[in-house]
Amino acid sequence: MRRFPLRTLLLMTLALVAFVRLYILTHSSGRSVWPPVPSRTEPGVVNVAPQSPEAGTPSPPQACRTLDRTLEGAVRTPEDASALAKAREQLDACPQPPARACELGAALEARSPLDAGTSPLRELLDALCQRCPAGTNPCAAHVTRAVMGLSAGRPADLASVRWNLEHAGPGMPAACAELSRSLLAPSALASNPLPAPQRELLAQLAPACARAGQLPANVLHAAVVQGDVPALAQLVQQMPAGTSTVLKPSRTVGPQGGEQAFDGQEATGVELAPAASPSSRWEKDGALSAVFEPPVQGLSALRVRASGPGTLRAAIRTSDELGLNDPDSKTSFVLPVACRFRGTGQWETCTLPTPLLDVEALSVFPDKGKLTLNEVEARGTR
Repeated sequence: MRRFPLRTLLLMTLALVAFVRLYILTHSSGRSVWPPVPSRTEPGVVNVAPQSPEAGTPSPPQACRTLDRTLEGAVRTPEDASALAKAREQLDACPQPPARACELGAALEARSPLDAGTSPLRELLDALCQRCPAGTNPCAAHVTRAVMGLSAGRPADLASVRWNLEHAGPGMPAACAELSRSLLAPSALASNPLPAPQRELLAQLAPACARAGQLPANVLHAAVVQGDVPALAQLVQQMPAGTSTVLKPSRTVGPQGGEQAFDGQEATGVELAPAASPSSRWEKDGALSAVFEPPVQGLSALRVRASGPGTLRAAIRTSDELGLNDPDSKTSFVLPVACRFRGTGQWETCTLPTPLLDVEALSVFPDKGKLTLNEVEARGTR
């Protein structure tokens, strides 16, 4: 028998052991020679699995995707308690309904008249309006249609419009903006007063917008001074009294020497007359206009000394294109009557029910014939 050196036998033994171990590993059921894949929770491991393009955009809840069909079922069968319960359940589970569901607000309104009292459909409408965004909010849309319809001669159900405004939720700012544009700003203009139906609707809706802080204060104050809608006076908040001084205009627009009516000298003055053919600027400037640059923060009191009757109108600078537009300055304004004077030749005081804010000009309008304006004293805060 051939003898192998001890070293060779040792190497052969090790090779045999390695072969047997490899054989066991490769032929064992359910086992792999590859190292295990680390779990996702192990530190230092990055998940490189491909992502869907919409992976970062959460899909709307199932309740939102089927809400329109569920609401349609409730509208078709309002006597079906299970259909109503399912609609309310899905609505409660949908934080922002899709546009097609919000459009069903009109159908809910039609099937649940306000004078019939609280009903499940009316409660669904309330919940829907609390969730639909401004652009598709059915309650806000109802208010806008009613306000615009009055201009076209269509009467409005005041109670229904008020209910929709008070329940408009996210749509209330947009509804109040339409109210300010179509009713509040026109009520602060000396010319073309609002018809009675518009004044009544404004009186009904303005309190809800005021409580929500959605009425522009300067336009509201101007409407209160104009006085065509007395109910608005209750909505004005008391303002802290500031230091009142006599306000001097930056310049005057009108006849030469017009600045003498604002120089503090009673002996001086200027003669004014109605325009034979009013220019495009007559509505704002009148026969004489005292311009304040920048606009006066608050106008609190007026005194006039004149011979001959007339009015003082205050041009109130506005934003969001409320009221009238001045094409020269590219600004918007409302123009209430701040003072009516008889022109007795003595001082006449005009008491303002609330300060006028953001006054950019005071304009004089003679009533008839010639008017000698000796002095206008305006007091307020810069």
